Amino acid sequence: LQHYFIQSNLRLMSSKARVLYEFDGHSENNELKVFEDELITIVCEDAGEGWVEAIKDTGEQGLVPASYIEFIDVEYEVMEPPTQYTGQETIEQPGVGGGGGADEWSDYDSDEDTKHNRPSMSVDNEDDSRAGYGARSNSTMMKKSMNRFTPYVKSGAEDFILGKEKELIAENELITIISPNNIDLTWLPNSLITVEITEPIKKQKFKGMKSFMSYHITPSTTNLTVERRYKQFDWFHDRLEEKFPCFIIPPLPEKAVVGKYQQDFVEQRREKLQLWLNRIGRHPIISHSNVTTHFLTCKDEKEWKEGKRKAEQDRTARSGFFLTVKSEAHLPDTLSSESYVGSFSTFSKKMEGALEKLVRQNDDYAAKMTGGIKHMYSKYGQIFKEMGEVFDTGPLGESKPVTAALLSTGRCYQEISEVYENQPRFDAHVLSEAVREYQGILSSVPDMLHVHKGASQKVKDYTRGDGDKDADEEENVLQRYSTISGAVMAEINHFHIERNADFNAMMRDYIHTQIEFHKNICQKLEHALSQFPEQA
Repeated sequence: LQHYFIQSNLRLMSSKARVLYEFDGHSENNELKVFEDELITIVCEDAGEGWVEAIKDTGEQGLVPASYIEFIDVEYEVMEPPTQYTGQETIEQPGVGGGGGADEWSDYDSDEDTKHNRPSMSVDNEDDSRAGYGARSNSTMMKKSMNRFTPYVKSGAEDFILGKEKELIAENELITIISPNNIDLTWLPNSLITVEITEPIKKQKFKGMKSFMSYHITPSTTNLTVERRYKQFDWFHDRLEEKFPCFIIPPLPEKAVVGKYQQDFVEQRREKLQLWLNRIGRHPIISHSNVTTHFLTCKDEKEWKEGKRKAEQDRTARSGFFLTVKSEAHLPDTLSSESYVGSFSTFSKKMEGALEKLVRQNDDYAAKMTGGIKHMYSKYGQIFKEMGEVFDTGPLGESKPVTAALLSTGRCYQEISEVYENQPRFDAHVLSEAVREYQGILSSVPDMLHVHKGASQKVKDYTRGDGDKDADEEENVLQRYSTISGAVMAEINHFHIERNADFNAMMRDYIHTQIEFHKNICQKLEHALSQFPEQA
């Protein structure tokens, strides 16, 4: 019976989605090729690292990027089976935090914390509030609304375009678009913020029943250290997505299911979170926003809670954000902005494909370096050593220098094999991590593009609509659309500026490391060569 209910729930959880962008999937990678506006059925909403598993009407099944689809609204009821759990239930005290006081995060748990709770037969998302599910009731029936709003709807851009947003914005809340070369739009520059994360510490609460990692964060603005949990990073990320609906917000590092407290994982997580925060700190607008300042500097628990609630009720988030945008540059018309954004859409897809090839090639290179090439040099070293040992058993005299040189060459090739084994840690792995960060950044691009696409369509629908239109209001609609387009174009240009600087530094470091690697090999071979007399 339990098996029947679980299978029934999983079938009901399958949902329809519309493809936003064409994806040329490769079957050898279990990817599914889909086309724009095609309808597909999602059978697994979290296939890992930003992918969903889908099936087409033709029966073809495979992986599709989650950011390339939008869910179609579906609402249904799911029957939950009677629970047959008979053990002791661990009940957490409501409103109790890690230090014994009120826990501001008691309504925002995730699997980043280890909790010893009663097992559930229901098919739940990690965070119901973000997945659009209804709250659990005491009834045996649970209504689950698969309401998945598109990035355009969530952004509030439509309300802004139609003039429904009327908030008064203070001068210090405005953000500015400029055009230094009178061609490209970009954000007004601001001072950068750097962040250091140190001393990850495992902490516990509820008498050890719940564990979590705490990270020490020190921003350059204050040089004062604050502690943050991963779920606070998660909260911060969500606020940034709401606050800046047409910005490219990089995703956080993936959550761990097992091994989250192992030293290697903790150190890797620390590095990635630091990388993520420094990326945020380099954005001229995000870095100086109130929510960023709150996250990086607030130490007092009471002030944290007040700032948290204020950020969650920010009137300049979503549609209110567009009211804060002012431009000191000429904003583009509809055709110009659509052309610019369309070109970037094409560019981002091509870049995504190129980065995927680079990661695969890097992985192949690292596998060969630590496998076949290392073993080849190791075997050569063993053979040269054996030859030296054989020569050592013959008459000595004039053959002694050659014998010693052969033994030295054997050691040289063994050292070279170890150099090859260790080298990927200094070049291939470093480059792959930097590339994967950009793969994550690019995974956020479709949301921004969808905001612009939705805004463009709304303007077209408005201008093509039947009936008399007020000329002034139509001009206002076009002006508000230009504000959205200008913000998107400024964000695209910021991406290009960052990309250019990052890949320049990345490739310089990579090639420099490769040069040092080959110099090291050459030095070892030159030393081996010097051991052989010019004439035996």
